[in-house]
Amino acid sequence: MFDREFVLAHRLIDTHVHRFHPDRSGDFSVVAGGYIAGEGQIENASNTILYNMMIEALRRKFEMPEEASAFAIRKERDRRYAEDPLAYSRFLFSGEFADMYCLEIGSPLGGPAYSDSEKRWFNSIIPIERTCSIVRIDRVVDELLKDESEFYRLRQRFHERLRDWICSEPCVGIKSCSAYYGGLSVENPSASDAMKAFDEFKHHPESRYARKIINDFMLYESTEEATEFSLPIQIHTGAGGGSFLDFRTQNPVNLIDFLKDDRVKNRVRIVLLHGGHPYEEETGYLVSQFANVYTDISGTFYLDSCKGPERVLALMEKAPLNKIMYGSDGVGIPEITWFAQKYVRQLLIKVFDYLTREEYLTERAARRYVSGIMYDNALECYSGIENYMKKGEKNK
Repeated sequence: MFDREFVLAHRLIDTHVHRFHPDRSGDFSVVAGGYIAGEGQIENASNTILYNMMIEALRRKFEMPEEASAFAIRKERDRRYAEDPLAYSRFLFSGEFADMYCLEIGSPLGGPAYSDSEKRWFNSIIPIERTCSIVRIDRVVDELLKDESEFYRLRQRFHERLRDWICSEPCVGIKSCSAYYGGLSVENPSASDAMKAFDEFKHHPESRYARKIINDFMLYESTEEATEFSLPIQIHTGAGGGSFLDFRTQNPVNLIDFLKDDRVKNRVRIVLLHGGHPYEEETGYLVSQFANVYTDISGTFYLDSCKGPERVLALMEKAPLNKIMYGSDGVGIPEITWFAQKYVRQLLIKVFDYLTREEYLTERAARRYVSGIMYDNALECYSGIENYMKKGEKNK
């Protein structure tokens, strides 16, 4: 068995995580599926393998007997969270902290931004010195579209607002959710095309195609800030939650024209989130072909459940192991971020046990790559993380 203690004790950087707050929590069951509302979805989600994995992890955390039923464990969880969500969240995270969490501060998608009081609540669980920021360009566009009546002003204000947000935050990257705004088949619209789409959107705000053209245009525009501030761009790829995702274009191969564009290739670091699940092979190929393209395994536990090792190995088939990073994609409720940290350690033990046992890697090489995925690769890709970690240490 590959060195379990080495993995279990290793430091961790979470390169992709969202805030959570009790006022924004959904039903616990939907962590395991059922994102598109419908009759019986909560019951359906509670009958998935993932739900049962999380319930068992909570049973152990609560120190309940092995014979405790899933219903009893769930009831105890709901009781604790309802009575004191702050104390419960702190209890979960006791002993489970990552060294740094890269917060996607534009979330939630399509909803109101987190208030200052909500941010303070979150930071009382995960200390602010352990966080840095990922700025989501879609949030900038969404807010500007409410106010601007002329396209040239929208374009100008986009760059001003994006730069202001980058400079006012401990920012280490920016993010695109194009997958939710028309899909990953990113077009390369001209300013004239984007202006026409803007005019159509102002008259028909329900036009998803007009919104897609605007978003695609602004994604290319954001490469200016990414280059100026040496920031990677995260792009959501693969599966996701809700009816807004364009399932037909979730394969990251659809990004090929964007990746080959002169504004991007060998100029801006791109991080394909979630390993492109369920298209890990294609993601690995893209990461191997483009020097500036990276990936992470954020969300692996809820996207793959019991097949996590198989899917991560598929990603590793082609992707250079020094370009793969950990992320939780924790969102909504505290259990996701907490459980992801526990799951990834067990996942990496299984993956690297196989790779060393079958002699694909030596033990020495395996330890180096585990360190990379959990920690070192993030420092190389997100060049600002280490500086903010040092500032946090000084401010303690």
